[in-house]
Amino acid sequence: MRKATTTQQTSSTWYGEYRQWLTEEESLQNAQLVANHFGSSWTPESISALCGNMRVESSVNPDMYEFGYDWEDDRGYGLVQWTPRSKYWNWAENNNLAPRDGNSQLARIDYEKENGIQWIATSTYPESFDEFSLSKKTLNYLTNAFCWNYERPNQQAGEESMPTRIAFAELCYIELDFSGSPTPQPPKYPYVVRRHSTNMRRMGVRGRR
Repeated sequence: MRKATTTQQTSSTWYGEYRQWLTEEESLQNAQLVANHFGSSWTPESISALCGNMRVESSVNPDMYEFGYDWEDDRGYGLVQWTPRSKYWNWAENNNLAPRDGNSQLARIDYEKENGIQWIATSTYPESFDEFSLSKKTLNYLTNAFCWNYERPNQQAGEESMPTRIAFAELCYIELDFSGSPTPQPPKYPYVVRRHSTNMRRMGVRGRR
């Protein structure tokens, strides 16, 4: 049984600057904003599984760009590390959304789910994106489902990172408030571009998606 909530995000501000790897506590605070956004339409289990994957992909930092590459290389970017970056970035710009903002990125996930984009069901995890978002299966199962159906890293990287993905999903399930508090609308342009690097921790090789 899930414990009573012990962590609640009181601010709508996302933690993180360009390529900054967040602490677990900072990641958890950003995960609360994810829960605020999806809490009225997704299950706590599916939200937790999503956040568990975000922790490994980006540390739940919306301004994370894949380590080891130049910006012009067009590699993974954002909460779920859209690859190439331009796939998400151009969509946000075309919709007059600030690409670096986490709320814009959550809007992109909504768009993908509504339009059947990015998610590819596998024989092991045959759920559609809609079915995943409504599922109350185990955190182990759902974290794996999001990893292999949505993130699709290379096999070794996915398997090696799975314990970390599941552990953070379990933490989110215990700590977050899933009541579905409204998330503010994404800001419009102009938006401040942060290009300086802080923590350059690298998390291993991921496959193209």
